[in-house]
Amino acid sequence: MRRRFTQTEVYYLNTLPAVERASMDRITYSKEFQVRCMAQYLRGNGPTSIFASAGLDPKIVGGKRIERAIARWKADPKIMLEAQTLANKSDSRQRDLLVITQAMTIKWLEKKVMDLQKQLHLLESHAMNCSLPNSNSKEGLASMA
Repeated sequence: MRRRFTQTEVYYLNTLPAVERASMDRITYSKEFQVRCMAQYLRGNGPTSIFASAGLDPKIVGGKRIERAIARWKADPKIMLEAQTLANKSDSRQRDLLVITQAMTIKWLEKKVMDLQKQLHLLESHAMNCSLPNSNSKEGLASMA
């Protein structure tokens, strides 16, 4: 039986550019990630390190899910053709991949900052709405008089 993801894990997974969508039971990876993953795999990188570099922590995703994804993509001729083409590109293409990866990371970080700013704003609004005059304050004492 597969381990179900927590709501926090689902939220986190859905923020990753490598993930098209995630639910408590399933992860759907972006086509771009699938091809890039298999290109890196063809270059000799290990599946776990490829997933980890995309923010897909093996402790969250699970080793078995990673193995199954690689096996599925390896059996898909279209993905493998695109991955082979990508893997055979020159060093300049590898620099392009690095830039794309960094851009995806920046995009994820920007989204995370925006989400945290929204949470902070909500907490500040909630704190302001919940603050009541303190009975020891001057206002509290004046209203008692």
